[in-house]
Amino acid sequence: MKHFALVCLGVALLAGCRKDDVIVCAVSPVSTIFSDLRAAAPPVQTFAFDLGQAQSLRTSGGATVAFGANAFLAPNGSLATGQATLRMREIYTVPDMLLANIPTMSNYGQMLISGGEFDIQVWQGSNRLRMASNVSGVAQRLTLMSPVPTAGLDTTRMLLWNMPFTTRGQAAGAGRDTLAWQLVGGTVPSTAGYYSAALPLDSISRWNIDQFWYAYQSRGTAIVETEVTTSSASTVTRVYFRPVGFNGLAIGYNSAATRWICNLPIGADMVAVVLQERGGQLYYGTERFTVRATSVLTPTLQALSSAEIIQRIRQL
Repeated sequence: MKHFALVCLGVALLAGCRKDDVIVCAVSPVSTIFSDLRAAAPPVQTFAFDLGQAQSLRTSGGATVAFGANAFLAPNGSLATGQATLRMREIYTVPDMLLANIPTMSNYGQMLISGGEFDIQVWQGSNRLRMASNVSGVAQRLTLMSPVPTAGLDTTRMLLWNMPFTTRGQAAGAGRDTLAWQLVGGTVPSTAGYYSAALPLDSISRWNIDQFWYAYQSRGTAIVETEVTTSSASTVTRVYFRPVGFNGLAIGYNSAATRWICNLPIGADMVAVVLQERGGQLYYGTERFTVRATSVLTPTLQALSSAEIIQRIRQL
């Protein structure tokens, strides 16, 4: 590894690229909703490297990304040369999923159980580089070796998922995020405590090594409703659902003015987590419950500081 640093991305690096297709770890200088919570999520790591040499770069979380020499193209389609920077964020735990607002919901409407979520991009100055489809007739892929989480998984096979940038972003006026993983690959094997996946670095930069949660297949499902009071149209609320003992996170969708819904397996042991911002004050509440055919939750919210909320999220 020639260079490794943890940095927050400056505004200057965002020029000339699509807003929703860029890894962002720093909050805007302008106050934004839940910005302190996002700032507590795992930061983006950066690796400077020589495009003309094959690379094997190790992250702070114990993952390794490897790729060949002369494997990236500039925006005009020419071979990129000189120095470049790989940016990566890795997320392995439910608290970090929640702080980063990256739940494990599939486009099938069911929660997945995660073996790791990854944002990976390569930049040269303000230009986003993309991996060539082949170099001298050899197909190009970035190989990701990531540690298998020590808890929260079962024996269900792991699969490769990604999230197109077009699914990201907050739905206008709904206070929700349209975040859904799409299945793109077959089984991701594990050896000696590491997953191994080959990734084509095209316009999709967010990857997930996930398994279908067996509870959806072995039980019926029910729509769980969460009732949350809102004081005004400017109130922003997020409702998440954490399966006890499993490494996944669902997000609730706003079905009415004060109700958030989620499709969950009947009999599952869950914790509902509510984040809310009202008039500059943050509120937080949880409720543990067992999914039943008819479930309406009413978590009690407390006015807390960002630091207090982060501490409680870390204990989920």
